[in-house]
Amino acid sequence: MLRIQTRPVIQGRRSCRGYAAAVVILAVLAAVTLPALDAAAGEPGSAGALFLRIGMGGKASAMGEAFTGVAEDASAVYWNPGAMSAVLGTHVMFMHNEYTDFVRLEQIALTHETEYGTIGLGFTGSFVDNMERRENDPTASPRGDFPVYDIAVSVGFSRYIIPNLSVGAVVKPIYQKIDESTAKGFAFDVGVYHISRIEGVKLAAVVTNVGEPMKFVEERYALPRCIKVGASYEREVEQIKGDVLVTADGLFPNDGDAKQHFGAEYGYQRLLFLRAGYKAGYDSQGATFGVGVQHKQFNLDYAMMLINNDLGDSHRIGLSMSL
Repeated sequence: MLRIQTRPVIQGRRSCRGYAAAVVILAVLAAVTLPALDAAAGEPGSAGALFLRIGMGGKASAMGEAFTGVAEDASAVYWNPGAMSAVLGTHVMFMHNEYTDFVRLEQIALTHETEYGTIGLGFTGSFVDNMERRENDPTASPRGDFPVYDIAVSVGFSRYIIPNLSVGAVVKPIYQKIDESTAKGFAFDVGVYHISRIEGVKLAAVVTNVGEPMKFVEERYALPRCIKVGASYEREVEQIKGDVLVTADGLFPNDGDAKQHFGAEYGYQRLLFLRAGYKAGYDSQGATFGVGVQHKQFNLDYAMMLINNDLGDSHRIGLSMSL
């Protein structure tokens, strides 16, 4: 993604207060949301609207989707709304995802800095190749086809509450359609983002997809809620003429066991980027890889995520730019 300008770290006593405030906010988030998630938790596969868990951005995808503590670009609308405040100016991102052989995902995100805080907008659309209509009686040829798609629109806001500590929230209307059947719902995300006084270190936490269960025909299902905590460390290494970034996330979903995501990036003179990652705790997901190139205010990123099942690997292409 873009190596964009972000706000400087404020040293001294106010940074110490930033640590204390970060700890307090994270503790409050955990105290409020963990019991709710535990009470609503179900067996693996019990949550619906799972397209909301498909990550955004070629950089994040290549780095094992360990991006809660490093999302300082337009993808913060998806990964952590608290991180939107760290991005100066206006940034836009587009991503095309060949998730499987017959499922495509299109995503757009935008962040815009104002004197009051940062506004974020996003769109996610999951589209399945038209399904054949067979009705109840077996036939040699289909009786037409019907559409299948899922859509979510994100509207968010973020601002610094003290130097180096920002909070943000996103509201997401959700719409799903299979043939003539539809489902509607709302979800929201809340995140915090802390730029540490330790050079290169950033800490973050976010609660995603909180909302009332949705109903499709007669079936009710919970939204794919999740608590994520993340950290990142970045430093310039003169010996290799570039920057090294490492990230790690812990995920606590409401419909399964905890997951761990890890990622790394090497950026050669901020022109060429090599990335890799790993997603632990999944039955069919694991290693991720990718590359990125930067030219002026544009970045083009590619990611491949290995999927160990019959659906095939996932390929993602992202374009981001500073306006």
